[in-house]
This record gives sequence, structure tokens and C-alpha cells, in this order.
Amino acid sequence: MTVALPKVLCVDLGGVVVRICRSWREGCAAANVEVRALWGESDDASLAQRHDAVDRYQRGLTTHDAFLDELVAISQGAYSRDEIDRVHTGWILGDYPGIVELFARVRARGIALACLSNTNDAHWRQMRATSAAFGAIEMRHASHLLALNKPDDAIYAAFEQATGFAPHEILFADDLIENVRAAEARGWTAIHIDHARDPASQIEAALTALRVFSTSVAAHEMPSPLLTHTLCRGERLGGVIKARASDFLVDELPLYELSGEGEHLYVGIQKQEMTHDEMLHLIGEHFQVDPSTIGSAGKKDRRAVTRQTISVNLLRGEPPVELRHDRLAILWTKRHGNKLRTGHLAGNRFVIRVREIDPLKAPVVYRRLRTLIQCGVPNGFGPQRFGQRLNNHRLGRFVLEENWTALLTELTGTSNLPFPEHQRAARLLCDQGFYSESLPHWAAGDWDERKMALALSRGWTASRSVKSLGGTTLRYWVNALQSAIFNRVLDRRIETEQLNTLSVGDIAYRHEGGSCFVVDAGESAESLAARVKAFEISPTGPLFGSKMLATSGATAREEHEAACAHGVTPELFGASSHPPSGERRPLRIALANASLDSGTDEFGGYIRVAFDLPAGAFATVVIDELLRAVESLVV
Repeated sequence: MTVALPKVLCVDLGGVVVRICRSWREGCAAANVEVRALWGESDDASLAQRHDAVDRYQRGLTTHDAFLDELVAISQGAYSRDEIDRVHTGWILGDYPGIVELFARVRARGIALACLSNTNDAHWRQMRATSAAFGAIEMRHASHLLALNKPDDAIYAAFEQATGFAPHEILFADDLIENVRAAEARGWTAIHIDHARDPASQIEAALTALRVFSTSVAAHEMPSPLLTHTLCRGERLGGVIKARASDFLVDELPLYELSGEGEHLYVGIQKQEMTHDEMLHLIGEHFQVDPSTIGSAGKKDRRAVTRQTISVNLLRGEPPVELRHDRLAILWTKRHGNKLRTGHLAGNRFVIRVREIDPLKAPVVYRRLRTLIQCGVPNGFGPQRFGQRLNNHRLGRFVLEENWTALLTELTGTSNLPFPEHQRAARLLCDQGFYSESLPHWAAGDWDERKMALALSRGWTASRSVKSLGGTTLRYWVNALQSAIFNRVLDRRIETEQLNTLSVGDIAYRHEGGSCFVVDAGESAESLAARVKAFEISPTGPLFGSKMLATSGATAREEHEAACAHGVTPELFGASSHPPSGERRPLRIALANASLDSGTDEFGGYIRVAFDLPAGAFATVVIDELLRAVESLVV
């Protein structure tokens, strides 16, 4: 079940935002007034009179001067008018520690701030002049302004009508339990604040439980999403891949034959030095369709020469297939009945030249290649999954948390992450809120950044701006967060030499057919080891989601810790309004049709490797295993 995030934090003032005196004795001490009568601290016959006077004063039915005169009369002259006024002023003791900082964090997450307080005009003006927390509140509602007092149901209804928020969108904090219960009766989410403790931490705990705040590390403290360990040990050979696009060749291996009939035109394309989004945009323009409707089996590397298939929904006629572009070509077309979707491919064939390496190191590389053929390749996600700035997983976390403001800041601003130098001018302008002025400075390939700057220049909210990118983009970022957590689990298995072992509590993957099963005590360790060695089965890692098969025991604890390291919990993937279904991914995959040679050409020496990988596997992981510390000039 999806739990909605609050859209507004509504707080009481006294006892939640500002400290106040809790008794007449405390008030006298704060005002340096001698205590001569203790109202409300004993059986006081004037108590009902005083409560009636306070109620009318808080509902704005009595002026401040008239209220002071009433209290003088009720005290039967025990206190002068000036003394009662001093106690009234001294009643407010200042902001609670941490409340201003908490409000800033709430607003940074796109949640509005409001107050609904039983107070009076004099205290209202006093807080406005002295309280920084009061000044941070955007929507201010109080008893003396509404002529109503909590816990009267009518004051809560008046707040809803004035602000436009529905009951389920409101998180309410009050230090009086009767006010909390009245709010809950209207359907508000309400928390009872203990004014003697730290209200800021109590509100923060509630916001954390509601997923407004993360349960773990801050986004800037998230670990790298990349693998840090390799299965193959030994010397670091170095080298450079993607020195030229022609050094990195990728061919899709089709999953099924095309029928030649149907409403979808399958198009074989070759692209070079081009992002997936740019390719979709150009194909959409050529066939005059929305790029979001074009089907593909997966994204391919930008710095590469790639051949892949896409599908375009064209019901009638045969459109022109000649496309004049220096980096994109149409190779063939054929009709089929269904749209091509992610994962609709058997795998990919890679041919990769590694530069800036001694060709005489080929025998060392070949021995490692044999190890991977025998033991399998760690099935990690390469840097392509995480984007040019290696931050797609961070954006995915913001999507799960629905922290749209933070996402926009990271996407368009100069955060603490590196960014391409050509974006500097645009990002600096966005930091200053000059979104319209930034538009000419974004490059042709900066699709998401430019679109967000344009949306913000139109005055759109953070939520509307981000959601205009479409579900495909938001899901891709969430998938990147899943991938980062998977990599962390895989890294730990490689480090502890458990990549090719299965234990009770693991989920095993059958390479024949792709099904999974829970490893229990019913099969011996010897039998499991033999099946792993024969590459019949392999351990799996988590791609967290609502339908993912869960591990148990030590394995479950390690997977939970991997999620927490990235600032989320596994449960968040199921509770999000963008929930992935989740699945188990094998921790290793087979390397097929592998070959290796070396030599020199007009650009110098090289080692060339070729191999096939199943769908979803990354060639860069293979290269890193073979060469260690290999560098890519461009992701």
C-alpha cells in the first residue's frame, strides 16, 4: 500500500515552536513579578472566570486592554495591570532549539509550513517580531483570526477551507492531546508533542516515519555506485577504452524473429557518439512520432558505434527510411506485431580495442579471460547506468522520497558532484534562479537539464517540473538506485570470496529458464557447490521492489545494510508512488564466444577482446576484470 507524503506541516506555536511558561509561577519568575496569588495551581474559585476571559481573548472577542482589566478584577487587586501585562509579555520564552533548521529542511523537500494556534493578538505580534521560526511559516492561522479555538472541530474545518489542503495531506503537531485527537477525528495525521522534551526531534522522527526524511545517510554521503573489487586478481594493466568511438562496437543479438506484418515498424539503426535520448529525438522527428512512444530493448553507450533495433508504431503506409545524419543511419526495416520493450533481446556482441597498453600483455589478459569463461563474470552494473555524473542513483533516491526540490537542485545546479565544463554557465545561472537566462547555455544533449530549466522558467512547481520528464525517466533513475545497491551487495560477495557459493537463506538463479528458488537445508552443501560449478545455478542479489523474493538470515541483513548505506530502506521501494516491482538478479553471468588478439594500427598498440553477454550485462565490467583500473575517456 502506498503511503501519501504530507503536503503541509501544520504546527501549534506555544509548546511546539516557541517555549512558553507552563504556570503562573513560571510567568511571574520570567517577568520578575512577586507571586502573591497562584491561579490554577490550587482549588481556585476564580479559575473558571480566568478561563472564560482567556477563551474570549484568544478568539479575538476582547481587546488586550480589556483582557488586562478583567484579570486585575479576577485577581481582586493582587496584581496590578502593569504586572499582569509584564507576565503576559514574559510568557513567551523564545524558539525551541533546532526548530528553524527543521523548518528549512521541510521547505527544501517541497512541503509547505503552516500554523494553527490558540493565541492572541499581542502574543502574535510579539512572535512576529522576535521568533525566527514564526517568520519561516508561510500560512499563519490562529484562534484570534478565525474567532475559533481548538479543539473545536470548526477551527480545523476553517483551516482546510482557507488553505485548500485535504485532511490526508496535513501533518499536525500540537502539545495538547485534546487538540491532537480533534485533528485525528477529521482525518489529519497528528502527533502529540511533549513540550518538555525537544519538539524538533519529535517532529523529525514523524517526518522520517512518513518518508519525508531519510532514515540513513545524507545524499551527499552516499557511497560510489560502482564496483570496487574484481574477481581476477593480480597486476593492474591499465589501459583506455573509448579513446575513439570506433574502438567500442556493440551489436544487439535479437531475441525473436520478426513476422513481417503488424502495426509496429522495427528499424535497425547504427549510431555513433550519440546518447539514447538524442537518438530517440532524431528518430521521432524523422517518423513524426512522439519519442516517448518509440520502443527499444535497452540503452546503448554514447561513446561507441552501436547497432540496435527500435520499434515505431506506424499503422499505415511505409514511411521514408533514408535518414540524412552524420552519426545516425537506418540499416533496415521490417514489420512486427508488438512493440519492442526493455529486455527484448538475447544479448549483445562486443568488440573492444583497449588503447595505451602494451600489446605484449595479451597473454596475461588471456589467462584472466579464461578465468571468466570458467567462473563467470560478476554481473555488476557499469558506469553507464549511473550517468555522466555518476549520480542517477541519487536522483532515484529523490524520486522515491518525492523530494522534487532536491532533485531539481542536483539536476540543474552546481552541486558537490563534478559536471561537464560546458554546463558551468547554465548551472550557475540556475543556482541564482535565472532559469530563462540559462536556456541558451545548455548543450543539445542536455535534454533533462534544459527541460527542467524551461519548466522552472515558466513558474511550474518542483513536482510538476520533474513529473513532466515522464515516468520512463523517473523509473530509470529509481532503477539506477536499485543497481547501486545491487553493486554494493555484489562487491561484498567478491571481497569475501562468496561469489560462487550458496548458503541457506540465499535465493538461487537457474540459468536454464531464469527462475529462482529459496536455498534451504533440504539440499546438501556439496550438491549446491556442484551445481554452481557446473554453471547450472548462481547466487542472486536484490533489485528491491514490492514483488521481489526476499532472502533471510545473514544474507537478508547484508542486503538491508547495502540499502541503508545509500540512505534508503528496502521497504521504501514498495511504499513509493513510483514503486518498481523488483526482482532477483544473478550475481554472475556466462561469458560466451570470447576471443582476444593484439597488435598495432595507425593509432598505436592495442589489445582487442570480443565476447557475447546476456541482456542487461555490462561489457565495462568484463574489461575492468581483464585489465584492472581501466579508464574510460567518456562514459
